[in-house]
Amino acid sequence: MNRLGPVSVQELSRHSALNRTTVYRLLETLEAEGFVTRGAISSPLWSLALAVRSLSEGYEQRDWVTQLGAPVLGELFKQVVWPTDIAVFDGRGMVIRETTHKFSPLSRNRNMVGVRWPLLTSSLGRAFFCFSTREVQGSLLEALQNSPLPEDARGRDQSFVQALVRVTRERGYAQSVDETDKGISSIALPVCSGDQVVASINLVFFTSAMTPAIAAGKYLEPLRSAVRRLELSLSQNSLSSGFSGQWLQPET
Repeated sequence: MNRLGPVSVQELSRHSALNRTTVYRLLETLEAEGFVTRGAISSPLWSLALAVRSLSEGYEQRDWVTQLGAPVLGELFKQVVWPTDIAVFDGRGMVIRETTHKFSPLSRNRNMVGVRWPLLTSSLGRAFFCFSTREVQGSLLEALQNSPLPEDARGRDQSFVQALVRVTRERGYAQSVDETDKGISSIALPVCSGDQVVASINLVFFTSAMTPAIAAGKYLEPLRSAVRRLELSLSQNSLSSGFSGQWLQPET
């Protein structure tokens, strides 16, 4: 589970070669002991829980973000009907770990957990990249510049990257218009643990409904409140002391 991230019983059964009934019984036992948890929003996915830190240092930041982020998105959904996501960087892009797409009547796609968005063209990726430290940005750019993926090619355009960082920081939030999905726009904010950006939260809406500026005027404050709640939870659970920078290592 540490390697796979949030995972279904079916996937665990396939990877462990145990039948699904056995896997489910084991998960229920581990849940009772505090080692795993069911997604509060995106059930039936399972994630590692806080008690696993007592076993090893293998517990990854993205699992903390999933567990603590689910109730935050639940509260945000009460204020904002447009769908929202929490995503983390996995070495290749921003992977959605928790979402309200499943519940929003304004969502065009209900199955968003596990979807990966590019770093420089999605609002989730731009929030993560632009608000990271220069040292982290340098490491990310090196990976992008060596990537064969078309969506990463803009990482080789120094002028574009510099302008993107400057404008995004001045604006105070990241945005994307028709760049990841035609007819879809979004705005996003970074989630930090200390001086490290560890995740991003976005708000997704139809391009025909409003511009990013109008969306920010209406919904940026609830989004900021959600970020503050998540950052407080991260701080209270001492995540910064256990942070090892593993989120920069590509998954294999």
